[in-house]
Amino acid sequence: MLYGIPHTSIDDVWDEVRPWIERAAETTRGKWDAQDIRIGLLTGDDQLWIWKSPTAFAVGITRLANYPKQRVCTLRIVTGTNMAEWAQPCIETIEAWARANGCQAMEFQARPGWRRFLCARGYDKTHEYLERAL
Repeated sequence: MLYGIPHTSIDDVWDEVRPWIERAAETTRGKWDAQDIRIGLLTGDDQLWIWKSPTAFAVGITRLANYPKQRVCTLRIVTGTNMAEWAQPCIETIEAWARANGCQAMEFQARPGWRRFLCARGYDKTHEYLERAL
């Protein structure tokens, strides 16, 4: 089951989610780390989602972004074990939550493995995101 964790309860679950967030941060090439995410969660800028069942565990981080013409829910981190169990219900729940919070769209800068799953849900691949350190 997916749980949205209130910003006032972040410290209660931080030790459980920190290793997952640290691993996700390793793919950002130094843009942010787990402590940066923790600060965003505590201030309410980011939202923490946890899926827990006897056979799967997942962590998600979302942020509501206000562009000049549109409010969007950004999926910043989504990671876990046994994705086949949680991916569909988690995305559906977060999309419904985003709509209820006035979002007109979702965005997800994802690792390549997410493309197939998200495109099957109606997401369009509109960009390639490539980086090079200078």
